[in-house]
Amino acid sequence: MGKKSKKQSALAVAPESSAVQPEKSEVEPKPEAEQQYVDKSLEVFLWLMAYSVLMFTLPFLGFYGVRSWLEESFPELSTFQVNCYSVLTAVLVVNTIVAMYVLKAVREKDPPALAIEDDDNKKEQ
Repeated sequence: MGKKSKKQSALAVAPESSAVQPEKSEVEPKPEAEQQYVDKSLEVFLWLMAYSVLMFTLPFLGFYGVRSWLEESFPELSTFQVNCYSVLTAVLVVNTIVAMYVLKAVREKDPPALAIEDDDNKKEQ
């Protein structure tokens, strides 16, 4: 009998604990939070594509533009010197684009959904 009474008491306790409903504010997220959360994955992808196009095209334009300008303006420079300055220009252009991309990423704000999750974690503790 002792075992049955323990099982019955456990079953009797379980429905009572599940019958207790938490307040609605704990279960449902705030309407403000739903309005603040915006999926930015498309925007991030488009910025990545824009910087990728810049990374592909601008170094070529810099290289051939400087090369053409140096050959016309400074005919006394050797081909090696012209190529060195042109390559240096292309490298500087690439580094500038990478720095711009990193700067944009650093300045980007965290999505509001993360801040709400932190508030929920504080409430649980």
